Amino acid sequence: MSVHYADIPAQVYEITWQTGHVETVIAHQVSHDTLRAKVAILGDGTFGTDSEGARIRFHAEVDGRWTLQLSALEADIRTIRNITKGEQAPGGAA
Repeated sequence: MSVHYADIPAQVYEITWQTGHVETVIAHQVSHDTLRAKVAILGDGTFGTDSEGARIRFHAEVDGRWTLQLSALEADIRTIRNITKGEQAPGGAA
């Protein structure tokens, strides 16, 4: 394992897809495309965001190699939760 991630434990994420399917992914890093700014169709000079085609990527170091675990369209995912330490209650109460 590389020196960079040797002491950083992987995190466990629960992904709920728009279809309702739930799956678990183990990763060291989660990244997403930056939203692209575009001029609104009305042409009034206001800006909006366009996330069409934006992807979320989960990477992990596996056997010393940086590996893509999952790449998905942002629009296909309903929620992503970090469940590494189980269900967490607000304020630290168990």
